[in-house]
Amino acid sequence: MIELPASEFTRAIPLLDGIQQAVLPYAICQGLNPGRVFLDRPENPRTALIWTPVGYYLLCGDPAQAADMSAISQVLTNTFVPASQAGGESSFILLTSHETWKDRLPALLPGREVIEIYRRPFAFDSASFAARGDWRERIPPGFRLQPVDAALAEQRGMLASWASLDDFLTHGVGFALLQGDQVASACTSVFASRTHVEIDVHTDEEYQHRGFAQLTASALIEACLQRGKAPNWECFWENEASTALAGKLGFSPRSDYPVYYWEE
Repeated sequence: MIELPASEFTRAIPLLDGIQQAVLPYAICQGLNPGRVFLDRPENPRTALIWTPVGYYLLCGDPAQAADMSAISQVLTNTFVPASQAGGESSFILLTSHETWKDRLPALLPGREVIEIYRRPFAFDSASFAARGDWRERIPPGFRLQPVDAALAEQRGMLASWASLDDFLTHGVGFALLQGDQVASACTSVFASRTHVEIDVHTDEEYQHRGFAQLTASALIEACLQRGKAPNWECFWENEASTALAGKLGFSPRSDYPVYYWEE
């Protein structure tokens, strides 16, 4: 496997067909979010491996055409895992472009207990979102909703998936609901491609069950649409709260897809 310089990451894009995560691989290959990209050969590549700084790995291409499983395994186990551990990660998720990669997992991740779990993607309907009305009218007295600025982004640890604060402020977007100086809820883009934005929302425990996540997410979705980008929502299949919140924002669930989880 050959590691590409960042200037050549776009060479992996033709191999992304079949990856069901709509934002993450493109965010890296288009250079908006940090990552690492490996190809099996310099010309007419058949396999790509993509590393992300948040413990998600992407394996792209048709396994029937993959020539050297040991080379892929070495990158996964000897390069990707140590790089993630250096950033504090201890559990990992592999997303694949074809379900038949599952049969290769014993060779790719030897000696590891790999568990098949599921991600749930959603389809966004802008008309359904618009029908929810003006979210600004639902901001309670004593609270204010504002864009995430440099101070908030650094204070709240929102930059783990970004190369720098400047990159987040240039390519990302975020909103926070505050009571005084206390952040009640924040919604940010963890990844952004040229066409999509990946949504992440968190509400502090003492402010939960008050509709605050819906407010901050609505502000972010509106900002995405104004920028001509599609908002993307995805969660684990068992996350009922996220699924319910998505439904309040104009998203409808699509079919779950398998990913592969293990710990080191």
